Amino acid sequence: MNFKSNNDKFILGLGLFSILVLLLSILLFDNENFSITAQDDNNDDSKKNEKNNDAAAADLTTIKTKINLNNINIKNYDRLKLVAYLNGEGQTTYIDLKESQDKINIKDNSLTVNLKFNKSNDISQVMFDDEYYVCGYIIDDKVNTANSKSNLTLYDCDEGNISLTSTDKDTVKLFYTLKKFSESNILYKNNGSPSSSSKETPKEVNLRIDVPIHDNKKINDMYLVAMIKGEYQIKKIDAQNVIKKEGNKKSNSEKLSIPFTFDRNTEVGLIEPGDMFFGCVTSNEFPDQNSDCEKRIITDLSKISQVCARLDSACK
Repeated sequence: MNFKSNNDKFILGLGLFSILVLLLSILLFDNENFSITAQDDNNDDSKKNEKNNDAAAADLTTIKTKINLNNINIKNYDRLKLVAYLNGEGQTTYIDLKESQDKINIKDNSLTVNLKFNKSNDISQVMFDDEYYVCGYIIDDKVNTANSKSNLTLYDCDEGNISLTSTDKDTVKLFYTLKKFSESNILYKNNGSPSSSSKETPKEVNLRIDVPIHDNKKINDMYLVAMIKGEYQIKKIDAQNVIKKEGNKKSNSEKLSIPFTFDRNTEVGLIEPGDMFFGCVTSNEFPDQNSDCEKRIITDLSKISQVCARLDSACK
């Protein structure tokens, strides 16, 4: 009798133990499946993010700007201001020269900055051979830029054309030669510094960007940029509206003239005779490049300084 009772208890205990093991197995199996599913979801999200990043990178053009520091005395200067233009878009970038020591390539004492531009906008796309510019201006925070100086503000500019192999990237170099600055500084010294003269000098500088359109008189939208001494202005215009406002003269239908006005006092110093300025125009409707740029040197602050942004010979 006692043996049977004990046997029944043993069987009951064994049954309960088996049920418990079965329940634990089910729970562990579900958790394992859940973990695997969660891992798959994370992988999907990661792949989606990678695709999004790749798509974003594919929509950008990178202008690799290599700066030669051998012609810049970092001990005496504080910052470098970069201004650039491509395909209707302007950019301004500041570089703290003293805090960028860890980014300098010690092999050739250079600093590389990647400037990224959108490949397309509402009226244009970057295409092979499109023109652009990048300029660098030294900023000395210890000096009052409104005061007259014996030299112009140290600068350099480089113009480029998007390569014929890829619209993803291109390369320019700054301060490898100081030819542009030397030419500007000679003109500045030969003309004297208007800012140090006792006579009244203009507080504003007037520029004019001329755009020949004789090769497409039905052109509509375009972007124009004027840049001088690290300051730029971009205007979006409808060419046909400009032609109507100016009248139906033949000259108006073959060439647009767009004015720009700048305050003479800039972040990097007063605009002086000898300073270089750029004029660029961008439109998908041009028969050759979508973007064209040209540069000139200011010689007289009292006059309107003009540059022909494309087909320079057509403006003469």
